[in-house]
Amino acid sequence: MADAATPTLEDLRNVPEAAWLWDAGRARIVWANPAGIGFFGGASLFDLIDRPFDAQEPGVEAMMNLSRSLHRGQVETVELNFPSTAAEGPIICRCMIHALADGRPGVLAVARSSGVEGGARADADMAAAFDLLPSAALLMGRGGGFRHLNAAAQLLLDANQRGNLAELLGDQAQADALLARIGAAGTVVQHRALAVRIGIRDIRLTARRLNREEEGAAFAMLLLDDVTERRALELKLSGAEPLPPPPAAAASQPAAGPKATAALSEADAAAFEKPGKPLEDEIREAKPRPARAAPPPVAEAAPPPDQPRRKLQRIPDQVRLPLENRPEAVLVAKDGQLLFANPSAARLFGYETGEDVINDQALSNRFGQLGQALPRTEIVTGAGRAVEANVHMVVIPWLGGPARQFVLLPNGTTQAERPELRLAPAPAAAPAMAAAEPAPAAVAKMAPAPEPQRASAEVIQLPPRPPGPDADQELRAILDTAADGIITLDQDARIHTFSAGAEAIFGYRIAEVAGKPLLDLLAPESRKLVRDYLAALQGPGLAAVFNDGREVTALVNQGGTVPLFITIGKLQAARSQAAFCAVVRDITQWKKTEAELREAKEKAEATSRQKSEFLASVSHELRTPLNAIMGFSEVMRLGRFGEIDNEKYRGYVQDIHASGAHLLSLIDDLLDLSKVEAGKLELNFAAVSLGDVADYVLRLTQEQATAARVVLRKSMPPDLPKVVADLRSMRQALLNLVSNAIKFTDAGGQVVVSAQLLGNGELKLRVKDTGIGMDEDQLRGALEPFGRVLTEGREVQGTGLGLPLTKALVEANRASLALTSEPRKGTLAEIAFPTTRVLAE
Repeated sequence: MADAATPTLEDLRNVPEAAWLWDAGRARIVWANPAGIGFFGGASLFDLIDRPFDAQEPGVEAMMNLSRSLHRGQVETVELNFPSTAAEGPIICRCMIHALADGRPGVLAVARSSGVEGGARADADMAAAFDLLPSAALLMGRGGGFRHLNAAAQLLLDANQRGNLAELLGDQAQADALLARIGAAGTVVQHRALAVRIGIRDIRLTARRLNREEEGAAFAMLLLDDVTERRALELKLSGAEPLPPPPAAAASQPAAGPKATAALSEADAAAFEKPGKPLEDEIREAKPRPARAAPPPVAEAAPPPDQPRRKLQRIPDQVRLPLENRPEAVLVAKDGQLLFANPSAARLFGYETGEDVINDQALSNRFGQLGQALPRTEIVTGAGRAVEANVHMVVIPWLGGPARQFVLLPNGTTQAERPELRLAPAPAAAPAMAAAEPAPAAVAKMAPAPEPQRASAEVIQLPPRPPGPDADQELRAILDTAADGIITLDQDARIHTFSAGAEAIFGYRIAEVAGKPLLDLLAPESRKLVRDYLAALQGPGLAAVFNDGREVTALVNQGGTVPLFITIGKLQAARSQAAFCAVVRDITQWKKTEAELREAKEKAEATSRQKSEFLASVSHELRTPLNAIMGFSEVMRLGRFGEIDNEKYRGYVQDIHASGAHLLSLIDDLLDLSKVEAGKLELNFAAVSLGDVADYVLRLTQEQATAARVVLRKSMPPDLPKVVADLRSMRQALLNLVSNAIKFTDAGGQVVVSAQLLGNGELKLRVKDTGIGMDEDQLRGALEPFGRVLTEGREVQGTGLGLPLTKALVEANRASLALTSEPRKGTLAEIAFPTTRVLAE
């Protein structure tokens, strides 16, 4: 199969899993991370590089076979056995091709962590769809430990964030509180600022409980969506400032009247919000207050007098009308309460309107906490009416985030009202929280709602919850949580399933598109592209391995087109009715951003091109009169046509010639700098000996150093490897550094040119002087064009282009320049060549 993201050696350097890069043709290890070094009992990488392996050893023989059979981009999971190590038994590794330094194919082996081995065993359809998700997603155990991360999650999270929820959030108390909320509510959505691999980003966390009871099964699925740019754009377009998070007790509905508000005073809220414990534990441990006199009995079919009657949410007609026209009873719940009920649900429960249904506290408590489908079960309203029905549940897009939709299919006649089932008020001995209970939304987030009670205070026993939904329902619940559209197709590319995200993108319900070709939802110019895409996936070619997705244009139900990015994978499950799984993402905003970036890039390139043309034109115009000035002044200085008798005139001639030479040097530096910035500097990369470059530069600057009474020294190992660089530009860069060092070093000081090969394979070329040095502000100014360092007691020399030009030349050679300095203690300049530019001997 094609790997979505083949890791680099830098990605694997600090991960806990063992990883090795094998030169299988020579039966040697050329690189390993610390865990891989420890697996073979080594103390450092050099122990493994020098270690010979027997080609007949099973693990080594497997590496040699893989180097011949694997293709680039292909990933294979194999069992490797190394009897020569102290490890007990074989180790499971993911193996892929990785190029060696000399271009030959090597084999990169990454051991599978024990956490993944002990994780949940999802079915083939679920695993394939999970790994195809473009958003970062992971499976989490009951204790918060991460069982499995998809490729997008591995790219987003740092190595120290991939272990458990506490490492991701950076706080154990917050992780415990989130796990408690997932267990109580089923689906939890949060926005957090997390420090991930690309910096601090605004991440939307969507946690979905999976309700799997078998041993070792995953507890929840967590989606990580980076919404930083989208939220910033939304705020910019609306001209609004970011709003503070709403209080926990009023996150989903208005306050529940004066008494409920009094029950959640600031002191009580502070008590419930203690850090380090979930709110459910705080409520469970709270001591009951002295009870007041019991209120008069009130049927829960209507809200208490001090609680305002809730209204149906205002939702678009495109969403409301299909729900209201359905013949089945439909309920929508979110954040611990009912938000919507269609007319069929009102008739089923004996009410006139859906608004009456959502104000039935017994129904709101029952479905507000329900997080799964139920077989034949009895549902009791607050008025005592009992209904038997099968309850089917799916997650759908809703205002403010995903909600749970329940479809009730009655399988028996509606029973008559039974007065003995009417809900009785809490007894007088109950805690005071019953007398002044919080708002329903707050109760849903603090503790599970109590079940309805009989008049004798006996709790009605409902049928036990089943161990969990079947695989198809669970898979749909997971895929409907994703913001991207998930579509499964049969062998003829006809739509088999259509997730809630796909319905939101295309504007069609699954009943409208089921069995229709996917190509009918695409623009004509995109249909051939997808048709060829599907054909390539079924063939043996490289397209089935290098699956990089396609950009297409969709025809939406609302009219018009939407740009999408579609990734299609082939499903391998034996009994699956679907042959392909397609993931579609709306890239409208990305396209807009891409167009803006392209326009900005074109403007910047045009500006740079105009600057380069201006410099070339000015250089040409200046060189012609400058050559005449320098030529005539040279003739006068040497007295070719007779001596100049006046001493002052002879001095003026010397000044004219020196000024012309200085101006010519400035023009040359400007042209070189503009060429580097425009990417037009012609470089001839070859194997360059830095020792020879240093000898050349020291010979040229020896006269300058002697005149300044500065000692020049060279310190380089004889076996220093060569680097891939341009000889002329490297000579010029080192010449600028040494010349600057001599210029700003007092008499009696010294300048040392040295080089060193570091343990990680980098090579550093250093120029160290004992001169006057610079502070941080002067150091920043020295690297800016025309930045001339002003030092007390020393005449300012140079044009201010030496160091900027040197930095540009070094970076053009794929190296980096770093300066460190301290006043009166000298300056150190380091040119660092990465391992990819250092040639092995």
